[in-house]
Amino acid sequence: MDPKNNSKARFVTGKELTDLFSEISPFNPDLSLKPKPRRQTILAANANFPFEVQIGAYMLAAASNGGSPLIIQFSGGALTIAGQGVRSLKEAAASGLSRIDVYRLGAKLAVNVAEVYLDMYRPPFVALGLDHFAVPDLREVLFAEDTPGGPEVPCPSSEEIRRALQDAARSAMAWGVPEPSAEDMAAWETYLCSPQYREAVECFLTCIRELRPAWAMIDTENLPPVLNFAITREICQLAKKEDPDIVLEAEYGATGQAGDHTGYTKLKGDELNAFAREVAGFVKYTGARGISYPIGMEHAAPSGEKHDPDVLRLEVVQREIVKAVGAYVPFAQHGGTGASEVARGLVGKNNVNTHFLVTGARSLATHVAKNGEGIAYGRKSACGPSMYVSSAKAIAEACVAKMKECGTFGYFGR
Repeated sequence: MDPKNNSKARFVTGKELTDLFSEISPFNPDLSLKPKPRRQTILAANANFPFEVQIGAYMLAAASNGGSPLIIQFSGGALTIAGQGVRSLKEAAASGLSRIDVYRLGAKLAVNVAEVYLDMYRPPFVALGLDHFAVPDLREVLFAEDTPGGPEVPCPSSEEIRRALQDAARSAMAWGVPEPSAEDMAAWETYLCSPQYREAVECFLTCIRELRPAWAMIDTENLPPVLNFAITREICQLAKKEDPDIVLEAEYGATGQAGDHTGYTKLKGDELNAFAREVAGFVKYTGARGISYPIGMEHAAPSGEKHDPDVLRLEVVQREIVKAVGAYVPFAQHGGTGASEVARGLVGKNNVNTHFLVTGARSLATHVAKNGEGIAYGRKSACGPSMYVSSAKAIAEACVAKMKECGTFGYFGR
């Protein structure tokens, strides 16, 4: 794709996104770091239901100043809210919608809205992304008293799952992960055979089919390493059957979800090198093309609360990954709203959600404060769509500011 000759607007593919990440890799051929002024990061902006306000704002920002690369992404939670409609999941199920249906409808709505705004603003380089699609909690599955009543979904045989776990254990141990017990292996086999896990996998694949994202993240937070090796490899392989070029982001260790306050410990010396080796082995074994791991961020950080990214960990781990797989694998920073700075380049993809939600809500709050009397009296002029247009403009300005922090604003206009 030539972003400067984009006669027909379309979303970029996983291969085109990978090529751009390779272009902005922070490493020289000898694996030394490029000078800071030459390092860049791609912004990933989360869109939430109702999608129109945020997606329109993001597309406007991506088209400004000659065009900037942007990933517009949707979390599993956002797609659930969109797909269930103005009701609860329980009410949606009572109407005959399965969980798979809910994700399918949410993804369909998301991509339809995105396509309209893509045609409207015609930005040169926008990719769709699937963010934080979580697998079921291990303990909840193992100790569940009942199972989901949705449609039957494909499941490998127990023997196939057992062999996959054994293979994952051998690989993980070769990269420094401790050997799991026989009891743990048996429990993990039960988990991988469970209806809850198999349904989650089918929901993930359903979202990929509907959304056709260039980037997709499977959230395996807090899973034991060997189980994580097995799950991520399976899902990578299944995702690539749907789209061979998709960038599958894998997670190693807890990066957090909305509202989480996860403890963080900096590593150095042998401990840091051992962690880097584990992550590199994880990426190589699973076939992941994107990676996330803890660097000291916090999800949904309130305004004014900032956290310093662990730049040393980023440099050591990212370099080790290149050594292991022979290619640059971009790091996805979660909790970008609360980052004190963007470690350009070392952070390949900077995820921002809360900042844009707050920006839009504050714009609406300002409108209500200024027009409270008119709203109370029911004046049409005080209650019309102008408040949402103003909110979208504020979000677009905030998006441009984040692109500037990433060093990629106007990338295609240079």
